[in-house]
Parts: sequence; structure tokens; C-alpha cells
Amino acid sequence: MGSATLLLVLSIFISGVSVIPTAEGFNCTSNATCRAIVDYVSPNTTTLLDIQTRFGVKNLRSILGVNSMPLSTSPNQTVQSKQKIRIPFHCACANGSGTSNKRPVYKVQPGDDLYHIAVDVFSRLVTYPQIQAVNHIKDANLIEKGQELWIPLPCSCDDVDGSKVVHYGHVVEAGSSVDQIASVYGTSPETLLRLNGIANAKDLQAGAVLDVPLRGFCFYFSWKQNLLHLRLPVLAFSYFYTYFQVCLFFLLFFKIN
Repeated sequence: MGSATLLLVLSIFISGVSVIPTAEGFNCTSNATCRAIVDYVSPNTTTLLDIQTRFGVKNLRSILGVNSMPLSTSPNQTVQSKQKIRIPFHCACANGSGTSNKRPVYKVQPGDDLYHIAVDVFSRLVTYPQIQAVNHIKDANLIEKGQELWIPLPCSCDDVDGSKVVHYGHVVEAGSSVDQIASVYGTSPETLLRLNGIANAKDLQAGAVLDVPLRGFCFYFSWKQNLLHLRLPVLAFSYFYTYFQVCLFFLLFFKIN
């Protein structure tokens, strides 16, 4: 057994000791393209510019908007280890599931293997077999320095309950519940369970990437109008703070990207 094969097998064995959820593809029955968002939990201390580059986000303002940061924020702003940053991207659906539309692209570094890229670089937003499949890699142990790999982030473009939504890949935090997540993002526990194929709310695991549909009246107005009219309500009604901020981001994202 070659050293690369041994490393990959050992990595998988070690990961099985502590069961940490990894991303599953989101269901997508249409053949559409759309905008989507996913949480990224930084594995180390880095900068916004590094994250923007890693995920191939064209415009830093898109990241600033979804994370409620001032548009004047420096690209060299520090992002702490384990800090959660929301990432905007374009989604494409085919064959019953959705993935990011040919982005991000990761260039293989010396010593990399697919498991390390999936788990350590992209914080379990994908699995190494998913990277292997979309890049048509026959042998997971045979990747080369400088090789460019498409990282298929999970997403969807489906309507939910007959309504247009933006699908948000929410990384579940320890101690949170389906009811809490539904309340914050303006949906129902039943919808979250159905979309994510979860039979029992008690089965929700910290670290899982949960498909959360975002909807709201702000989605249908121009971003300039909503920046003017929603800024005060967002500050005034703290209960809806996260939901309206995320909703506000998409208006900004649609306009900028």
C-alpha cells in the first residue's frame, strides 16, 4: 500500500472515531441556476481576502453584505479560527441535486489529499468522494501539485411550498435546535425536517449543513429601497435581526454580482 493510500485510509479511520457530520447534497428537482449561500467555519485565523479568494467570490461586497459588515471593511480584516462566515455563490441543479456552479476552484498544494481538502480546507462542506466524482478522478490517491479541483458546495434552486426562496446552507451550532433555527430564519420546523430528510428533530447534529429556505417581503424590492426602509426596523426588532440581515444581503448580492 502506497504512502498516499495509507494516509487517506488512516484519515478516514480517524474521522470515524468521532462522528462529525459532513455535507450531503441538497435536493434540487429543477434544472435551474440561482443564487445561494453557505456557512464557512474557518479552520484557522485568516483574512476576508483569503476567504474571498478561496471561494472565488468576485466581489468582496457580497461577502460583507451577507455578514452584516460595513462596505468599508478592509479585505485584510482578520477572521478568527472557528469564526463563521457566510459565502455567496451561484448554484446549478442537475440530476436531482444542486452544487455550486463550477466554483470554487482549489489548486492542489504539496502534501494535499482529497480528504484533507474536504475536511480541513473546506471545513466539511463537501466530502472527498464528492470532489472525486465531479472532477472525474479515477483514483482518489492520485492528485498532483497544481491540479485544479472544482469544489461542489451544496445548494438548491427549488421553490418551497410554492414560493421562491434562497437556499442557505446553515452550519448547525452546538446546542441549537430545529425549532430555534426555524424561528430565526422565518420558516417552520416541519419544512426544515422535510427539506433535509430528518425524521426526528432530535437527530439534528452540530456541524451538519442544514438546507434553510429564506423568504420574505424584502426579497421583492430593489436593494436601494430596502437599504433605506429596512435599516431602522432591523435595528429596532432584534428578534428578526438575523433573518432581515440575511434577506437584505440577497438584495445586495443580486444587484452586485
